Amino acid sequence: MINRPSFLPDPPIGLHGVIGDRRTAALVAADGTINWLCLPIYDAPPAFGALLDPDRGGAWRMGPKVPAFGRQRYLDASANLVTTWMSEAGDLELTDTMAWPWDNRTPSDGDGDRRVVLRRLRCVRGEVAAVLEIAPRYDFRAGTSVSRVPGGLAFDLGGYRLGFWVSRPVDAGEDGARATFRLTEGEEVWAVLDLGGHPADWSVELARDAMAEAARYWHDWIGKLDVSAAGKRAERVGRSALTVHLLSYAPTGSPVAAPTTSLPERIGGGRNWDYRYAWVRDASLSLTMLIRLGETTASRRYMDCLTTYRSSTESPLQIVYGVGGELDLPEHKRTDLAGYRRSLPVRTGNRACGQRQLDSLGFFAECALAYLEGGGHWQDGYWEMVLRAADYTADHWTEPDNGIWELLTEQHFVSSKVMSSVCLDRAARIAQEIGHRAEAARWRETMEVIHTDVMEHGWSERLGAFRQRYEADTLDASALLIGIMGFLPPDHPRLLATADRIAETLAIDGFVHRYLPGELPEQEEATRPLGEFEGAFLPCTFWLVTTYARAGRLAEAERILARAEANAGELGLFAEEVDARSGQFLGNHPLLFSQVEYVRAVLELEAARRHA
Repeated sequence: MINRPSFLPDPPIGLHGVIGDRRTAALVAADGTINWLCLPIYDAPPAFGALLDPDRGGAWRMGPKVPAFGRQRYLDASANLVTTWMSEAGDLELTDTMAWPWDNRTPSDGDGDRRVVLRRLRCVRGEVAAVLEIAPRYDFRAGTSVSRVPGGLAFDLGGYRLGFWVSRPVDAGEDGARATFRLTEGEEVWAVLDLGGHPADWSVELARDAMAEAARYWHDWIGKLDVSAAGKRAERVGRSALTVHLLSYAPTGSPVAAPTTSLPERIGGGRNWDYRYAWVRDASLSLTMLIRLGETTASRRYMDCLTTYRSSTESPLQIVYGVGGELDLPEHKRTDLAGYRRSLPVRTGNRACGQRQLDSLGFFAECALAYLEGGGHWQDGYWEMVLRAADYTADHWTEPDNGIWELLTEQHFVSSKVMSSVCLDRAARIAQEIGHRAEAARWRETMEVIHTDVMEHGWSERLGAFRQRYEADTLDASALLIGIMGFLPPDHPRLLATADRIAETLAIDGFVHRYLPGELPEQEEATRPLGEFEGAFLPCTFWLVTTYARAGRLAEAERILARAEANAGELGLFAEEVDARSGQFLGNHPLLFSQVEYVRAVLELEAARRHA
């Protein structure tokens, strides 16, 4: 019997790389353990879930016999992840990837339903004792059965069957498999886990070819981007863009917000959410970023999909969908699991699908305009979608909503009013460009009304800054969108005063928190001070960098950006939040929103340097 692989439990969130095939993604801890992989798609139950329960979740470790954290990096400009362990006896190198990440598969390269993880463990120096241990668990359940089949093993998880091929003999147990090896310089062990295929399909040559094909795909994709505007950070910007592409769902082009659920915003707390879905805001931001780097194909595919989506709310687009366009994402809480470092509950689904967030349509309209101005092929269906979004915004901007942070209580959030204006501005510019001048004029009239309203009711004399919501003197980092989205010019005195107040009040060592917890409308856990309610929100931190860069405060912007980069390390991956006191990542990982706002901050800082 295989109890559980001998991995290091509860590894820091930042000590994880991500691999994927643009249908699902796996997290690989720095000890060589795949501790998170949902099959067959991002939001399915996990086959490996030890990240959220070390005992009941499945895991698959390859590496030195005694577990230890190694150094992780990506192989050149690819999503092939390399983990290296160095010791006196010798050095081991583990390479992980998933096969066939391109858009349209054929039967010869895996068809649409197969999911294949490829792993190669190689001794690069000396002689090293190594191990392979695997124990899949469908949705944290016991009962995996193992059988020998031609070419290897089959794991029957109840929900599906996984083929398992290894280039060396392994011992099968009741619920997993294990093998130990003594590897000398140049020797390798290959392993393939295949959903939808058979072990007999694989050989060392075929596994090596599939790994090389995956690396070539990622290299060719990133080679089509223009990252020259990022200057000395071009490689890091390319990595963020590649991560965005990796987290896309190939059948639709829509990216998920993160590949994980329930990684906590506070260790031991209950702020644990499921981000394995497609937020219109995050997708729009991501695709706008890719357009800025010269890639419009993904945006076209996403816009095509959006034209077919319905909405379960009164808004023409609901704020979040399942990866296949599903409308209902019922939220469930699980308290029977351990949770990451005892942080409960573990959640699946997301209640935000039924909320009203007016900002979401602003980000969509921004993406649509970027696509049009970037030379994308415009279609009548896109205009109909923009028209519905802008008309809805013009009719409803005066109403309260749940805001960008998806709070439970609807309020008149300033950032929602600002993004309503952004929606109308971008829609008007699209209308002007394609010959719908009457709509453009109508929307611009409403924009003027919104602008006057925000300047009157959104500004707090007591704070000396824009407020979070009308009739409340409380700060919110989302006020930085006022400058970032062009509602006010970057040197406007009110904008700069707001940025300084946010830096003074919401930041710890440059890392910006979203708000003061005691000033939330629902007053949840209001006694916790800044930094203990949740971590600093990395997208907000990058917003401050962008704001400072546009204002010409380059040294301050550079200092904050460099500190955030140090937390991302060599992998260049950003989680949702960071504990500003310890430097440890918090929240789901990697987060699309963080990767995108990092790219924006870099490009704005480099542009400001060129014009200084």
